[in-house]
Amino acid sequence: MKKTLIALSLVALSGVASAEVILYGQVKAGVEVSQKKNRDNGVTTKNHTETKIADLGSRIGFKGTEHLGSGLNAIWQIEQKTPVSGGGSWGTRDSFIGVEGESWGKIRAGRLSTQLNDMDALDAWEYNNPALGLGVFTRTGERVISARYDSPVWAGFSFNAQYTPRDNQDDPGRDSALSDTSAYYGGVNYENAGFFAQYGVGYKKSAYVANNDSKSAQAHRIHGGYDANNLFVGLGYQYTNGWDSERSYISTIRGEDAPANDNSGRLKTHEAAATAAYTFGNVTPRLSYAHGFKAKAGGNKVDGTNYKQVVLGADYDFSKRTTAMVSAGWLKAGSGDNKTENTAGLVGLRHKF
Repeated sequence: MKKTLIALSLVALSGVASAEVILYGQVKAGVEVSQKKNRDNGVTTKNHTETKIADLGSRIGFKGTEHLGSGLNAIWQIEQKTPVSGGGSWGTRDSFIGVEGESWGKIRAGRLSTQLNDMDALDAWEYNNPALGLGVFTRTGERVISARYDSPVWAGFSFNAQYTPRDNQDDPGRDSALSDTSAYYGGVNYENAGFFAQYGVGYKKSAYVANNDSKSAQAHRIHGGYDANNLFVGLGYQYTNGWDSERSYISTIRGEDAPANDNSGRLKTHEAAATAAYTFGNVTPRLSYAHGFKAKAGGNKVDGTNYKQVVLGADYDFSKRTTAMVSAGWLKAGSGDNKTENTAGLVGLRHKF
């Protein structure tokens, strides 16, 4: 990411320590056109074609480093969404303060991405409509108020661990059936000569409540592939247990709003995804495929929980900062007499600063 240096060499009282602040961000938007076709109990209905001007994740951020001496740095960052469609507030993206050392890594506290959220290489698309990107597959990625430790890189390997206290949750569970709502996240990364592998895990002590019965949840994801010499090829697999309820998962894969009152069964899911891209000069064509197998609740397969998805598109770089994007996607959730097909297209523009 291209960064703009807006301050250098801020001398502390000691005359030794220095600090720098960097302003950075992205502005990106496009036109999305989509149509959804539903088949419920054998009856097919087709929605009107929708055309929307969509913000694609515009953001602005400020980050800084102060050299404290003896290889120790103070680090901070404030990053927030700045949608061109209006709205937004401060600190909505990764925002933190912490310290780092050359030999032992870094510790941060604030609103931070989990390892599952950092594993975004397979989902390199810009989109709002779920048919235009792998948002179903990457739904387990989050930004949470937490403390996180990241190790240095040793021979290509690194790891991280993250903790969210129960009292930083919307419902700490002290006066409800949720019980302890603290959460734990972590991951391992490896990279060598263009080849990469990643593993991410999330564990919520109390994520699902029905009939006053509190249950934990876990998510595991593995990525592997090659990213060098203008070629990207990546594969991913994800397993979840209790991360989604039946109704919330079906709403996600069908691109619908989550249910307000949900007492449906907790699910076990298995999903796979793949992405390939190659850069020819200024053009990068890209193809992604994702597949969700039928989920299980109580040991039984649940109808309407399988999905298939294809996304095809290309980026054209006008410069190192400005890129035009075009993509088309198809997402089918369910099968037979109960399914939803979402077809969408996008033309957009992105500028980084």
